[in-house]
Amino acid sequence: MEGIKDIQHEEIEKRKERVRRAWQYRRVDHIPLNFFLDDFSTYSLREQCRSGEVQYEVNVRSIDRLLRLFPDDYIPAARVWPGYITIATMFGLQAHWSDDPNQPPGVKDHPIRDMEQVYDLEIPDRSSGLMSFNLRWLRYFAEQLPEDVSLTGIDLGGPINTAKDLLDTNLLYTAFYDSPEAYHHFLDLAAEVQIRCYQDIVKAVGDINRLTCIDFGPAWAPEGRKGFVSDDLCASYSPEVFQTFSRPYNNKILQHWPGGRIHNCGPHPSLELYLDHEPALNGLNCSFRYTRAELPQIKQAFKGRGIVEFMFDNGESLEEIIEGYEEIADSLAPEVVGIPIVWLTDSWRDDAIRELYHGLLDIAERYALEIHWHSES
Repeated sequence: MEGIKDIQHEEIEKRKERVRRAWQYRRVDHIPLNFFLDDFSTYSLREQCRSGEVQYEVNVRSIDRLLRLFPDDYIPAARVWPGYITIATMFGLQAHWSDDPNQPPGVKDHPIRDMEQVYDLEIPDRSSGLMSFNLRWLRYFAEQLPEDVSLTGIDLGGPINTAKDLLDTNLLYTAFYDSPEAYHHFLDLAAEVQIRCYQDIVKAVGDINRLTCIDFGPAWAPEGRKGFVSDDLCASYSPEVFQTFSRPYNNKILQHWPGGRIHNCGPHPSLELYLDHEPALNGLNCSFRYTRAELPQIKQAFKGRGIVEFMFDNGESLEEIIEGYEEIADSLAPEVVGIPIVWLTDSWRDDAIRELYHGLLDIAERYALEIHWHSES
């Protein structure tokens, strides 16, 4: 644990200040860079999801390695991750595993086949399903790791994601039109469950500022901007549906944790509506692969008022990541701050990670010189 043992609070604070300023469109020496390391060299994803002890061991090893490799930018974060299905399990659904030990768990059945069934749902106990596992290990991580190691929240998806797990696949989309009142009832209940989970997550780690954000994002968000809502399904429906069925329930969550980001891997038919939540959001978290075609639209929608985090999370090579970030910088400057989040794996060698960092840093320095910052301070 040499990297964690030698962690310097002043250095981590300097890196956080760069993120704060970039989110505010205040001048920085370079656009912040983000990294997270998934390590399946010893344990499969299934083994990690099922064991808090294993997750702790893997997190410590990954954080320690990245702290030693990066001279700047890296803000360490540990993640408790049992899969995408925490809220589904709170409603009694069982995790379904495929034959691939590195495939995340899903749900086998969608119990709601008639929207009238939603009126029989009750808010589950706060520690039911996987939440008891999540809270236990969040507490343990918070106690064992230095305070300069942040923790991510739990990957809860969003209210519409909960609908995806509980509703029959056809009903998930037809009910927007056939049973809107019942759908609103369901989403209101799902948002309330999610709010209670986030409240318990914050309590488990002791302080909202110990979290990168309230949900899964490993990139550190500034104080007062810890909100995070996921809505991958909005890639598949209209802006009108987003306004009616997504945004009101995202807003319900954001009333408790204002600011922050919305996540949708992409594409983005509702892009122009993302920042205009109540309270307003500060940015988008997305996948570069599924968003790159919409860079011109992002430049218009986010101009001077929102950051965009582009995840390189589809096994891109060193060359593809550097070329991708250069495309982002060339497309969005001088109007929009685009921040890369690189998901590394254990297959990356130390020398390749260092080469990647310096290649991205060269772009990030040039990019920062081109941005129209709000002030010179």
